[in-house]
Amino acid sequence: MNKVKVVLYTQDTVYAEYFSNFMRNPSNSSKFSTKIFTDEAAFKNNIRNQKQHILLTDANLEESDKSNFDKVIIITEDKSNAAEHDLYVFKYQPLNELLSQVLSIYYESNGRIEKSFYQENKETVVSFYSGSAGTGKTILSLSLAKNLTMQNKRVFYISLEQLHTTYLFFKEPKVSSAEVFYYLKNNTDRLISKIEALKSHDALTNIDYFTFPVLPEEMEMLTASDVKTLVSALKAMQEYDYIIIDLDASLHERNTAAMEISDEVFWILSSSETSMARTKYILDNDLIGNDIDKTKLHYILNKVPSNLFSNFDSYNFSIEASIPFFSSWMEMDEQQKVLGDTEIGEKLAQLFITNQELFRQVDFVEN
Repeated sequence: MNKVKVVLYTQDTVYAEYFSNFMRNPSNSSKFSTKIFTDEAAFKNNIRNQKQHILLTDANLEESDKSNFDKVIIITEDKSNAAEHDLYVFKYQPLNELLSQVLSIYYESNGRIEKSFYQENKETVVSFYSGSAGTGKTILSLSLAKNLTMQNKRVFYISLEQLHTTYLFFKEPKVSSAEVFYYLKNNTDRLISKIEALKSHDALTNIDYFTFPVLPEEMEMLTASDVKTLVSALKAMQEYDYIIIDLDASLHERNTAAMEISDEVFWILSSSETSMARTKYILDNDLIGNDIDKTKLHYILNKVPSNLFSNFDSYNFSIEASIPFFSSWMEMDEQQKVLGDTEIGEKLAQLFITNQELFRQVDFVEN
């Protein structure tokens, strides 16, 4: 289910705590992803580069502070204001009624989301992307996939990297899945029926995947339409709980298409200034396109050393998970890293698995 992302910014700490407790109710946390701020600096730092659906506030904000929200709704202590203005709600009404009004306001101008909000989708599509190479994206994506299979989830892993390294992680001899390209390009009517025969299964991790021994030129020929068709075919099989897509660092249309159709996008940053600067440039110039919902981007900082570069804080990314640098991995091959992981996969899963109460839906930021 697609959650509505709500941010409350108020300096009324009593109301913030009251709102926070109410939103932690399971019936609300299944519908809303909520962040609450009572400090102006924390609010401004955390909303940068983070597109959100709704801002609830009683503060007088600058237009630049509102730009990352689809809708800004004022909470007021004056009932007459709430009655006279379309974007005002009365602050001290029962919160279930307040949220009902908020959703009514939001859906009036964003009706396209309403259907998906109430429709449960069986498959969750998660893409892993990075604005620069060498961030450890593939290991993180497979660590998440393995963690999910350990929870008895059915997972399909797809590498859409131009130079993929799947063979380093799944070393047992497997049948080639290259024929998928033929059906994807020339015979989509038979694609779904052929996936079962063309996919591979890794017995050590219980992950299903494609082995693509293709040339880089062939991967470059994969269009946005091809990616959407492939994912649609996997979903139509109704066999998988999660489809995880491993993308490379390019801005090729296959990558932007994958992010567009994903439910969540894990954007991997390394602790280098180059990685931060490239990501900031991509986002500031909207190089990933307007069709990607920025609210589903999760920024993950990987390979974190004991000390970060001096102006790290100036980039203002809302980092949702930090993965430390493991010196012991220097002596392991790629398969051993994934098989031995007990931390990374669980930490990433905590960002979006709600049915096991692993995703902390409400962030209360105090002064």
